[in-house]
Amino acid sequence: MARKSNHLGDSHNFGRRVSIRNGRICKPRTVAWEQLMLSASSPLRKLLDSEAERDGLGKHAFAFLPDLRFTPSPDRIGGEVEQVRLRPLGTPSEARRRELAQVVGRSIALWSWFGVSDLHWENLALGADERSRVVFSPLDIEMILADLSMPTETKLIPDADPEYAEVCRHACGVRRVLPYLGKPIEADDLLAIAAAYRSTLEFLDRHARAIADVLTRLPALRETPIRVLLRGTDQYVRAATEPVWPPLLDEEQEQMARGDIPYFFRLYGRAGIHYYADESLQRIKRLPLEGDVPQLDPILQLSRGLRSPGRESLRDKGLFALLAAFDSSSLSGTYRNEALEVRFGTRSIVVSLPNGDEMRASRNLSAFVGSVYLNCRCGEVRSVFVPHVTLCEAAPA
Repeated sequence: MARKSNHLGDSHNFGRRVSIRNGRICKPRTVAWEQLMLSASSPLRKLLDSEAERDGLGKHAFAFLPDLRFTPSPDRIGGEVEQVRLRPLGTPSEARRRELAQVVGRSIALWSWFGVSDLHWENLALGADERSRVVFSPLDIEMILADLSMPTETKLIPDADPEYAEVCRHACGVRRVLPYLGKPIEADDLLAIAAAYRSTLEFLDRHARAIADVLTRLPALRETPIRVLLRGTDQYVRAATEPVWPPLLDEEQEQMARGDIPYFFRLYGRAGIHYYADESLQRIKRLPLEGDVPQLDPILQLSRGLRSPGRESLRDKGLFALLAAFDSSSLSGTYRNEALEVRFGTRSIVVSLPNGDEMRASRNLSAFVGSVYLNCRCGEVRSVFVPHVTLCEAAPA
């Protein structure tokens, strides 16, 4: 019987593309990071689940992650993964909506803490699994272990770049949940998001050393590529017909000349930005370390137990960024749940914690974070996946 295969996505690394074959996704690049996060049998997932139950976060705190089966290729360059099988959430009850809100908060915390980015809505699945649990998860994990200090850096919530929404097609990943949580969302759901965000970050901080130990023991950790984006795919498309800034590197032009979208990566513990130099992907070259070339952002250090000064910023400033992203004129006064109290004033937001600590920030945080609410409905679909072709049509005013 002939094997059915359909290609997906862009061409990288000498014409390689993701494909679907006999119900499995075939990826011509490492699947190690996805296997680490999206397989319940991975050592990391086992640690998170066991410690979450013991630590009070809850046995099913990370059940929003799917449990997928992976088959890495022998050369570790590529691999296969089963397709995600979910059903649409449907019209949620109040309890279901609150569950989804908690999932959103935990998801933003988890991916921020692990330094995962590129989480736009095209990269996210949202639905219910066979046990009716909410699943909200990325499909591709290529960029990980970045030392992030704000959740906006994941692209789950929008950063303050005035060009971000236009360039990325209004792409912040959390817009996937707006058809279910509302636009704007209710105060109780926003507090559930905020409380889950902070409690998950605190949990991960408490177990940072154990998590670092798991990652340190991963086979081929230092040979597994961590993708580096020098610029967005849209810029490479434009570069074929018009100049772009900054100008293309010779190494970018070389890859584009053979019909590829350029692909670069870093290797843990090694300096520089790398790329594949031959069709077998066995020979690796590196961009110059000095001169007018892109520089790598900081990476989390396993030797330090994944601890970083940025963790405090994620907990505190990140919490206000989260509140500001979902802020609306309908929020006024004081709201509380068992984990925190939030007061929305005319010019400020005040968060009170159970230990008596109080944090205050300006209500106008537009210099740091954008609003998830836009006139268009890009990404705001009730299907499990966002359609491959999505046209931006602003909703009527």
